[in-house]
Amino acid sequence: MMSSADRRPVIVVGYDGSELSRAAVTVAARHAGRQGRVFVVHAYDLPPDFLGSPNFDRLLSDRKDHGRALLDAMPLTGNDELLDTEYETELIGGPPAQAIADVARVRDADEIVVGARGLGRFRALLGSVSHELLQIADRPVLVIPSGAVESVQRSEAE
Repeated sequence: MMSSADRRPVIVVGYDGSELSRAAVTVAARHAGRQGRVFVVHAYDLPPDFLGSPNFDRLLSDRKDHGRALLDAMPLTGNDELLDTEYETELIGGPPAQAIADVARVRDADEIVVGARGLGRFRALLGSVSHELLQIADRPVLVIPSGAVESVQRSEAE
């Protein structure tokens, strides 16, 4: 059995392609370090059931494809620190906060990192995903505010 001192850091981070989520990925990679692991989670909205089979399937496929494209492009969008860390991506249909909390629980994460606001339709609310995570998560949640993006990017360049 591994002692807690031998355990590699495990960080779960929410990602939607926004500048804040890119900063969250950078911070997650730093916290995990070269010895740790990062699980990058992108959740997409499930289409409503009432659309019927062909429309539901097409919309579901479009949303999955968009999410996969975001995750595949992630290393190319300035997340250089992530390349020095072992990471995996998780593409999940459903509410983002619940998806992130579930991955953190399953992966036994040490912490969750998210941006304060993303690209979701509830953008006008004060970071609905981060706010909900603070309510439902069973481990520490680090929220990166928009005012911190510049300092994250600046320290990345050094």
